[in-house]
Amino acid sequence: MELTRYQFDVLAFVEENGAKAYTHRELSDSLRVSNTEITKDVEELTDRGLLFRRDGLLGISEAGLAALEPYRVQRAVIFAAGFGERMLPVTATTPKPMVKVFGVRIIDRLIDAMLAKDIRDITIVRGYLKERFDELLEKYPFLNMVDNDRYATENNIYSAILAGEKVDRCYICAGDLLLTNPAIIKKYHYCTNYLASYSEETDDWCFDFEKGYTGEYRKGGTYCYNQYEIAYWDAADSAKLREDFRRAYETEPDGKNLFWEFIPLVLYRDRYRVEIRPCQKSDIMEIDNFYELVQVDPSYTDYPGQNTEQA
Repeated sequence: MELTRYQFDVLAFVEENGAKAYTHRELSDSLRVSNTEITKDVEELTDRGLLFRRDGLLGISEAGLAALEPYRVQRAVIFAAGFGERMLPVTATTPKPMVKVFGVRIIDRLIDAMLAKDIRDITIVRGYLKERFDELLEKYPFLNMVDNDRYATENNIYSAILAGEKVDRCYICAGDLLLTNPAIIKKYHYCTNYLASYSEETDDWCFDFEKGYTGEYRKGGTYCYNQYEIAYWDAADSAKLREDFRRAYETEPDGKNLFWEFIPLVLYRDRYRVEIRPCQKSDIMEIDNFYELVQVDPSYTDYPGQNTEQA
């Protein structure tokens, strides 16, 4: 039973937040859709038995859950093979995703957010100090580990190729992003999308906004969206990604040194329509170097081996 985009938004919102006495205005404000559209969708979904009204509450029915099932995120692929040179000296003995911030490993926050949404098919592509990731198996014995032994000579497009068939209705994430708001991970998605926050000016990677979709992808810009390495890929786009990763790797000039995201956002952009999923800058913290780590977590202030001349 197919859903329109707005019907999906209503169902997914009610599923996530539970049965409550929602007003149509509340749904309209939360979903950024007109009150007229919300009223129409709630009535249609209720008539179809996908939503129910009981004792003043609006909730999702078993039929509604079944209608959402085709949009469920099936798995997650986390790229965690890199060296993390700018995080030295802490990454001399610890891969960046395994670094603890306030006593919790960076990657744990991402994995825990996935588990909270019933996403358990999780693959970690590891490389540098790969044995350290075995420590995760004590807490998460179900994780799939894939080894990228070319992490030092090729870019993360090779990690994408190694992920293989796991790239299918999945999140693709960087393992070194510090989630401060785990609610940005969702159980359901209507279509392919990239997480991003609005910026009036940035010197980081960003893309333009073109009627809800990603536009030009570039380093630095104004009135644009800062890209975060958390993206969902639906079934059709996942199949194209698997094909295009290998095509770019084998045929593009210097293909082995490509970043995976350049394939759908730049090289073969005409094959994809990638929505921008807005978030707040405070939802994700990117710790780019050791000194930013110290600013976030002062317990690293006296960490041995740091270059005090740069501090």
